[in-house]
Amino acid sequence: MVRDLKLRSATPEDLDWIHELRHRVYAQELGQHPPDPAGRLRDGLDGGNVYLVAARGTARIGFVSLTPPWVGRFGLDKYLTRDDLPVLDGHDVFEVRVLTVEPRWRTTSAAPLLMYAALRWTASRGGRRVVAMGRTEVLDLYRAVGLSPVGRTVRSGAVTF
Repeated sequence: MVRDLKLRSATPEDLDWIHELRHRVYAQELGQHPPDPAGRLRDGLDGGNVYLVAARGTARIGFVSLTPPWVGRFGLDKYLTRDDLPVLDGHDVFEVRVLTVEPRWRTTSAAPLLMYAALRWTASRGGRRVVAMGRTEVLDLYRAVGLSPVGRTVRSGAVTF
């Protein structure tokens, strides 16, 4: 359990930490992306997506990214075509991405709470369908909140989704 956990929209000050944590986890720890000398990992959706941050006091614990349909593209578009996954063309489809928690907080309720916050944020903005690309090791978390696999497996670097 994480006491005094606050969930909020990311502030501009959070973005550097988000990009640094993404690099630590997805480049250094998991090998999904090559390491960057600057120690930051960004992608083309960073300008259109929304980050929710979990914090305890001043300590940032984790984040989740949401891509609303009005951005016009999703992270999944890098791996699957719209023919492969026609649901991506829906007007009420939101993507939950890069659910990431600092290593020392991974055994707490931080990840499920971030996922819950992402689903509530989506529903409050008219989202009725959610797509996500979760690592196979954490598939149970996605299933626990009601998401179900669509039968597609993709690889990115050393990671299987």
